[in-house]
Amino acid sequence: MANEQELSNEKSLEIIHQMISRAKTNITDNGIGWLLWGSLIFLASLATYFLVLFEYHNLFIAWNIFGLISVFLLLYQFTRRKSAKPVRTYVDDVLRWVDIGFTISLFVIIISMNVLKNVNSGFGYLLMLYAFLMLIQGGTLKFRPLLIGAAVNWVGAIAVFINSDFKYDMLISAAAVFIGYIIPGLLLRSKYNKK
Repeated sequence: MANEQELSNEKSLEIIHQMISRAKTNITDNGIGWLLWGSLIFLASLATYFLVLFEYHNLFIAWNIFGLISVFLLLYQFTRRKSAKPVRTYVDDVLRWVDIGFTISLFVIIISMNVLKNVNSGFGYLLMLYAFLMLIQGGTLKFRPLLIGAAVNWVGAIAVFINSDFKYDMLISAAAVFIGYIIPGLLLRSKYNKK
């Protein structure tokens, strides 16, 4: 009987150790979100650069299309059935709240850009917000490319604040998002597929 008790204790400790190990490695990212949003922002930025360059009458049509796509994607994301995740961790909950805060802050900046008509500064604030999200996600995932992307987006924000020509703001934004969203997204996708 004592042997069974010791075995049960050992088995219990092993199970606890396995659960802790799973919880530690449970934080994953398949990269799709970074690729999707990064591609949309990158394309809208580049399209706007060319619209300014060719003096098109509706400079923000690419951002309006981006906005419509974003609303549909967000509605889809919030209404779809949640996939059954075996264990929801505290970190999962915190990241969910960070995403909600990020989305609300994003809409506040976009609304203020439209109301105040201060588009140049608005894109600087957007890059700052992107950097903040990259820092949190990169730190949580322990994924250096996102941390580098955060630094690049903060530098991009400073460049946008210094620059006075809107078309170059769009190139800065495209470059920062490419480095901060798309490259890490590709690397995360590759890492995810290997698992």
